[in-house]
Amino acid sequence: MTTSDAFHPSVLAGRKPVVIAAVVHAINDAYAAFLPVMLPLYALRLDLDGMALAGLVATYAISASLPGPVLGLLADRVGARRVTAVSVLLSATLMSLLTVEPDPVWLYALTALAGLGSAAIHPSGSTLARQGRVAPELAVALFSAAGMLGYAAGPMLLGVVRTWAGGWTLPVLAAPGLLAAAVTLVMLPHDAPSRVAQIAPRFAWSLIVGPVGLLTLAAAFAFLPSSAMLNGLPLLLVERNGLDPADPVLGRTISVYSLASAAGGIGVGLLVSRLRRRVLLALVLAGSVPASMSVMLFAPSQPAFLAVLVLAGMLAYASTPMLVVAAQNLAPGASAAASGMIFGLAAALTGALYFGIGLVQARYGAETALMLAFSTPLIAVLIALPVLGQSDNPVAALEEFCHCPSA
Repeated sequence: MTTSDAFHPSVLAGRKPVVIAAVVHAINDAYAAFLPVMLPLYALRLDLDGMALAGLVATYAISASLPGPVLGLLADRVGARRVTAVSVLLSATLMSLLTVEPDPVWLYALTALAGLGSAAIHPSGSTLARQGRVAPELAVALFSAAGMLGYAAGPMLLGVVRTWAGGWTLPVLAAPGLLAAAVTLVMLPHDAPSRVAQIAPRFAWSLIVGPVGLLTLAAAFAFLPSSAMLNGLPLLLVERNGLDPADPVLGRTISVYSLASAAGGIGVGLLVSRLRRRVLLALVLAGSVPASMSVMLFAPSQPAFLAVLVLAGMLAYASTPMLVVAAQNLAPGASAAASGMIFGLAAALTGALYFGIGLVQARYGAETALMLAFSTPLIAVLIALPVLGQSDNPVAALEEFCHCPSA
């Protein structure tokens, strides 16, 4: 493709769904990052104790993950474009309201409802991204990376607006989400009628007990090292190196790892056209094990620590685009619901698995717990590889899932 071809109107139009889905995801996840920033203020001004704050975090986490498959099914029924717009609208409105420190009763209700915005954006937005003329894995990778970048920018957005907007804080905070919703509805074509209305209702249980369910379980094991790295590594660094819990190096470690994760997903999206999907998935998942474990070999002051941290981050979520696209291919009439399985239910299962890692950590220490968590992608390989070959034949998958009568 020449430079002039890259900017041809038809090419730009083909990329529009990917760009809009990615930007909307970034804005949505920027709102999701408001909650951690607000927790200290809730403790100070609303007199919430640690248990109440933990309950608030758990409320959002559950609301933002478990309903994913159901909300994905809704997107399959009414259209990914509409659900994507409503998702960011919901997040913008409710997360902005959370910044005014409401009464604790309303605080929990608003938090639970706000989580639905994130639960819906992942299946609907990733499906919307695939409507562009871009390689499916690259489209999903760009969509996922945008969310990570948005989450990183959220606290800065909140800080700037609260400092400078004064009495206009609420409308200014909500404005990006409202604008993103309007752009999604105006700039993208209406969802075309399809067979989804006839197929989608018959998919629910097949998604859970069939190949998509197996990919969801594989994704849960694949995501576990990232949860362990973000939550357990700071504890290990403090325990081993005598760092102060408020040492800036801990925050930098998490930021570097998160940014590397975004880059790794995009890298896989570009490589998938050059390597067989099963080979690439096996390399990514198996390679993440030694990469993650290597982080524990070095102190934060050593240059090698940064190098292996970046490598571990790049491999952390690199399997996500392939798992999401494979799940979508296995459920061609319910691709958003399948996306919700990976983005939502798998994340919830990862949380349950991490509870077990926490028990190991309490009994045997952070190092043992991290080593156990970092090894789980090997389980993901064993589960996912036999299923992945089926995703290349969506027609056969459709017949297997819905048992549609032949014409």
